[in-house]
Amino acid sequence: MAISRRNISIFVAGLVLGLLLVAQWNSPAVQPSAQGYGRDRMAVTTQRLEREQEELKETLARLREQLAEYQRSAAASTEMLEEINAALESQRIVAGLVALKGPGVEVILDDSSVQALPAGADLSAYIVHEYDLRDVVNLLWQASSEAIAINDERIVATTSIYCVGSTVMVNDTRLSPPYRIQALGDPVLQEGLLRDPAYLGELKERVKLYGIQFKVVKMGEMTLPAYRGSFLTRYAKAG
Repeated sequence: MAISRRNISIFVAGLVLGLLLVAQWNSPAVQPSAQGYGRDRMAVTTQRLEREQEELKETLARLREQLAEYQRSAAASTEMLEEINAALESQRIVAGLVALKGPGVEVILDDSSVQALPAGADLSAYIVHEYDLRDVVNLLWQASSEAIAINDERIVATTSIYCVGSTVMVNDTRLSPPYRIQALGDPVLQEGLLRDPAYLGELKERVKLYGIQFKVVKMGEMTLPAYRGSFLTRYAKAG
């Protein structure tokens, strides 16, 4: 009887244990909720996007700085180019390579107006010579003239005024009277020196004695052409 009760107890204990094992086996595995998984994935995505956004901001800032540097360099280059062009244009003006306009004086020199020359007269006293032109041009430079032309031949540093027979040559161009000398500058100063008895004495004497024509006219504005010749250098080099 005691053995039967013990067997029964063992049987009951085994049955209970079996039921527990069956219950454990049939219970579903614990899974994370879909909502929690979604939140984790969203957090990871948000962090990744935030990192990418920071990287893009840094890249944008770097590109903006590069653009600003390029713009500063371009502005400096443009300013330098403008200075070079201004200096070049100034030198072109000084060299006579640019047409200029402004106030000044116009001097007319022409051969004598005397129609009948006396017997035995010196013909050379009745005509304008190359040295007359040189004297007038030099006096106009002395009067601070800024540009001079003779019969539209611009006077530059290499200009020569000389005579071949009875022909006056300026810049290797043959000129004939009347000679129109135009000079840009202060008309009052220019006219004052041209009419000053202390200057051009020999020319003015021939004006009185032989009828050489010498006229000075103040001009409000006139235009001088650019030098049309070339500058040849055979021996000179940049220093």
